[in-house]
Formats: sequence, structure tokens, C-alpha cells
Amino acid sequence: MGEMKAQQDAPFGPRLRRLREAAGLTQEELASRAGLTAKAVSALERGERKRPYPHTVRSLAEALELSERERTVLTEAVPGRDGTPPATEAATTSQFTLPAPLTPLLGREREVEEIDNLLRQAAVRLLTLTGPGGIGKTRLVTEVARKAGSDFPDGVAFVALAPLGDAALVMPTASQVLGLREVAGIHPLEALRQHLRDRRFLLVLDNFEHVAEAAPEVVDLLGSCPNLSVLVTSRAPLRVRGEREYSVSSLGVPDPTRIPEAKEVAGTPAAQLFVERAEEASPSFALTEANAASVAAICWRLDGLPLALELAAARARFLGPTALLSRLDKALEAGGARDLPKRQQTMRATLDWSHDLLHEPEKELFRRLSVFAGGFTLEAA
Repeated sequence: MGEMKAQQDAPFGPRLRRLREAAGLTQEELASRAGLTAKAVSALERGERKRPYPHTVRSLAEALELSERERTVLTEAVPGRDGTPPATEAATTSQFTLPAPLTPLLGREREVEEIDNLLRQAAVRLLTLTGPGGIGKTRLVTEVARKAGSDFPDGVAFVALAPLGDAALVMPTASQVLGLREVAGIHPLEALRQHLRDRRFLLVLDNFEHVAEAAPEVVDLLGSCPNLSVLVTSRAPLRVRGEREYSVSSLGVPDPTRIPEAKEVAGTPAAQLFVERAEEASPSFALTEANAASVAAICWRLDGLPLALELAAARARFLGPTALLSRLDKALEAGGARDLPKRQQTMRATLDWSHDLLHEPEKELFRRLSVFAGGFTLEAA
């Protein structure tokens, strides 16, 4: 009884440490079970982070397999935010989880390292990953955010913007993802300002290209929250002050000047992705000396574009690399995995998404440029 009373009187950090030690876990083991970093658990136990988010407390309680009473004791140790308007309080149902990838990220080690290094620079607070549809921006930004999580002890939030049809919904959507309650008379942007003002936080805004009018609000939020960083994916830069752009390139393809050999082809990122997905579609698929040239040609034809490689590899269930090479156009329109967004289920859908973002004069220009076959020069246009 006295021990429980002592726990109830202790701050959150010491309570967490006692519960962890009672469970026989190291900080690293608890972090792994709770989906956190060992650095974050250490910061909580030392009292450097005094107000963990509700979802963090729940994750820790589940990882420690606490009883209802022990959960209550731990939760009650989180200090209140005296003087903070109600609009900034996170609801108990808030979630700060990144999308859980179902497949490994292949061939992007260099990009992940470069983007992570940029995020660590104090001068880079708004970083935009740009590139065409299907280049793999969302998958890359998810991996980067996961890697950078330990540098943002107050949390990482992933906001998917693709479903939105109006730029005015960007801030309300971000507010909902952070679990902020709506309060009459308080704009979602103001609620976000209040909530993030003193937090070392990473906000990920995915698929920003069709809600670009909200860019000034993002800048406004950054101006009010000195420890906030924003990581954006978009088919075009935001074109605002303070933005740092990182252009995401296609995956490296086999050297077209060399005779394709299986070992060399297998060492290129584009071929690694194609082979991995082809093996998933057809367990009997294997990269061999006999089909290495066809695999290399597929990578060249698709210019190392990840989405195109995945769509093509899905046809390996029915076609070998040589047959697939002669039917690439049809393969790219056959449709990909059913759980992909509609804009990514075929290459035409991906191009349509980009085309629909254009203004009418731009669409008219592309219609006129269709008279050229195989490209054109500026002078010819």
C-alpha cells in the first residue's frame, strides 16, 4: 500500500522508471515494444519531457502490460497545462503514427541520409521533397520521418492531404490528426500555433501539390513555432520564403553502355525493386543471365520510375521479362495493387492527376505540344 502511495506521489518520469524496472525491461526494450526510441524513453524518465502525449502514455502502458490501476497511476502523473487554452489540449484519442510500410524501401539509402542531414540543420525548417508522380515521395518521406523521430522528442505527425479537395481544409485536417478539439471562435491555425509553439515537433504534409494555396498558412505556423519543422511532399515546390527543396530522382538503372550481366543488373536500385516485386508476384521468378538483358531494358524503358517498375513487375505472374518488355505499355495500364490510391493504380491515372492540377492555359499548351512526337526543342515549340 505504501509503495503504491509513493508511486502516486512521484512525477511521471520516476513512475515510468519504476514500472519499467518492475517489468524487467531496459529502456531499449521498452522503446521497441512501445514503438518509441530509447532516447525518447530516457528523456521521459529523466523529466526532460514532462508532458508526454496521450498516445505515448497508452503505448507505454500497453508495452508494460499495466493493470487498469497502474495505467491510472501513470496517466495521472502527466502534469496539466495550466494557463493553456482548451483548444490546444490533445484529445485522448489522438494518434501520432506514421504509415506502416508493408514493403522495404529499396535503393534509397543515399536519399534518406541526405534528407535526414538536411532536417538536422537549424536553418532548414521547411523542406519540400519534389518530383513527378510515382517517383516514391510518400514512401521516402515516411522512412525519413521514422529515422528522424528521435530528433523530435515532442512527436511526429503525418497528414495525408491527397483526399482533400480544398486548400482551406489543410489546417483543420492537421488539427484533427494532432487530436486537437474544436473550440468555437478559435481557428484551427491558431489552435495549432498554441499547441506547437514550444514543442520540438515534425509535421509531415503529404501530397501538397493540389492544395498549394495553403502554403502561406504553413509559413505562418512556422513563424509562430520556433521549434517546429515541416516536411512536405509535392509535385512542385511551395515557392515560399524559407523553403528548401529536395528533388527526388528516379532509381539508378543498369549501365546502358555495358552488356547486361545478372550480377551487375542486380546491383542497381531499379532492378532490385523490379526483381523484389516480381518475386512477390511470382515465386518462381528469378533474375538470371538469360533474362538479365530484358530486365535491364525494362528498367531503361521505365527510366527507373518506382511506380512504373512496380506496375510492370506485377505482370510477372503471367509474363516473363522478355514477353513483358514487348507489352510494357499494356502492363502499365493493367492496374496495380487494389490498396493503392486510384491515382497510382495505373500510369495514366498518375499522369491524369498531374494534368488536372494545371491551369487551363497550361493544359492548352500541352494539347498544342502533342503535335510533336519523340520530344521537341524550345525553339521548335
